[in-house]
Parts: sequence; C-alpha cells; structure tokens
Amino acid sequence: MTGVSRRALLAGAFAASAVTTTAGRSACAQTRSVVDSVGRRVELPVHVGRVMPAGPPASILLYAVAPESMLGWVPAPSAEARPFLLPSVRTKPAVPRLTTRGAEPDLAAIGSLKPDLILDFGSISTEYAALADKVQAATHVPYVLVDGALDKLPAALRLSGQILGHDKGAQALATYAEQTLDLVEAVLAKVPAARRRKVYVARGAEALATAVAGSGLTEVVEKAGAINVAQANAGSGKPGRGGALTATLHEVIAWNPEIVIAFDRPAWEAMSGRPDWKKVPAVAQGRLYAAPTLPWGWLGEPPSLNRLMGLRWMLQLLYPAEAKLDLRRETSQFHELFYGVMPADVDLDRLLAHTQ
Repeated sequence: MTGVSRRALLAGAFAASAVTTTAGRSACAQTRSVVDSVGRRVELPVHVGRVMPAGPPASILLYAVAPESMLGWVPAPSAEARPFLLPSVRTKPAVPRLTTRGAEPDLAAIGSLKPDLILDFGSISTEYAALADKVQAATHVPYVLVDGALDKLPAALRLSGQILGHDKGAQALATYAEQTLDLVEAVLAKVPAARRRKVYVARGAEALATAVAGSGLTEVVEKAGAINVAQANAGSGKPGRGGALTATLHEVIAWNPEIVIAFDRPAWEAMSGRPDWKKVPAVAQGRLYAAPTLPWGWLGEPPSLNRLMGLRWMLQLLYPAEAKLDLRRETSQFHELFYGVMPADVDLDRLLAHTQ
C-alpha cells in the first residue's frame, strides 16, 4: 500500500475525540431516536462509540462509514485482505455473527462486548426484523436494520451516517453510490437489447456452481446489463436457495456465453487450468475474466458496498465504448474513498489481474 488517505487520518482524529466525548457524557444517559429501514423506531445514545456488526455486509458498511467505532469483524479479514484496510482496524478480532440462519444469537457474547449499538445491513425481511427485536429485548442494546438492496445503497449510506454520527462522510459515499447507479442507467440507455452480452458466472472448485437470473449471486452482473445464460433446467434441476444452480460443462457449452466470469479464485483456477474448459468458445478465445476478491469480492462476497466497484467494472467489461472508464483509476478512487487506503501500483496489478 502507498499509504493511508486523508479520510483515514481524519477518522483517527475523530476516534480520539469520540471516545472522550462518549465517556464524558455517559452518565447523562442522553438518547436520540432514529427510524431504521423497516420502520422500527430505536432509541440510541447521542454518541455511538462501540458498534457491533450483525453480519459480514454490516462489517463492511460500518468500516466504510465509522471504522473507529468497530468492535470487530464478521468474519476477521484474511491475511491477503488486511493490506487493503486501515492499520488501526485491520487486525481487530472477529465477533460472533448474529444473522446465521437457524442459529440462536450469542447473547452472552453481546453482553461481554458491551456495544452501544448493533448494526445489521442487508435483507430487511420479517425474519431479520424479528431477530432485531428479539436481541434488543434480551440485551437492551439498540439494534438497527439498514436495507442493503443494491438500488437502496445511497439511502442506506445516508441513514448509516445519521445512525453512526458521520453524516458528512457518509454523504460522500452516498453521492458515489448515486453516481454509480446513474452511470449504469446512462450506459445501458446506449445499449439496445440486441447488443446485451450473454454471460456465464462461475463459482467453486469445479466452476459449475452458478445461479439463475434474478439471484443475488448474479445481481451485479445483471444490473450492469448482462444476460445471465444459466437456465433453471440445468443439471441439478430446480434451483436451490438464492437461485443457486449446479450446471454441467456440456450445458455451459450449449449456453454459449459470450463472456465467462469467475466469481471466485477457485473457479478461475478451474477454468484457466483445465483443458476441458477450452470447449467453451468464450474461454478458448480469451474471454474469461476473474472478479477481484480483495479485500472483498466485487460481485458480492459478501453483498455489501463492494458491489459498487463491481458495477463499474462490469460496465467497462461489457460495454467499454459506452462506459469509457479507466479501471485502474476507478479502483484507486474507490479504495481510497470507501476503504481509506490508496493501493500501491503493485497491489493494483495483483488486484486487477485477468479483469480486462
């Protein structure tokens, strides 16, 4: 990394003042009221200094808006991801995930961490609203839900800034999100339906895990104007949860995508290293690309703010004449704004390998 951005330095200064202010006013028990994305009115401390993310998407949102308030990560960043993150928070510990389906939240862990607030970001279904009510009632810790839908990211960032006391910084992030969504509309307005590119998105060690159209797993690709070739009559039959599907290589060949994208590193290694994948014309002709995964996956692993950079990449990959983006510059700007660290040239080279 070439260094920490001005935003990061300001965040560090804010952290020092925030701790003092919170400690100085704790006895006053001052509160303020906010309304979260599902309409729940939640009473918060006037100054929120200790925040526990409920799941992986919330970790990224909290890091981007108020890194100094993080109690920890869900999960802790990998060793490969840490150089892309602020030194002051990259080694914070993992905290229990509260949003695991079918599992009871760890109330004892919440009590030991003593958070001022629990922040969730992503789905706002009744299931997650009920979880928030349950945890809040049991622990007496305020718990807010923020809508993580791709189209709602500008509003999500503004609401998060209000909740976390970082309105100005969150506004800059929200403006970027708005500009990204506007760019998608502007580019696609120039691309008629007949020119939309057909894409296969591969996951996993066999590169045969994919998802049908409309799935969250392929949301970024489809939002950017691609046609997802995966069909519901693929090898495993009926799609699983989230539209997940297992195809066969024969089916991928028959679908004949114009572009093949590796969602993760195992899929890239499978398709680039095994001769049988050359039977897919797009792979044989060099139209196989790898989605960056550091510090988080551009196509939504996990589905959080990292998808904004994924959208810009997909626009440039699919429709370069209309998008006219400098991917290297776009990546640097995104990392500095959202992650607070400007990648060094060598790190950009590694991050952007096989992306265009």
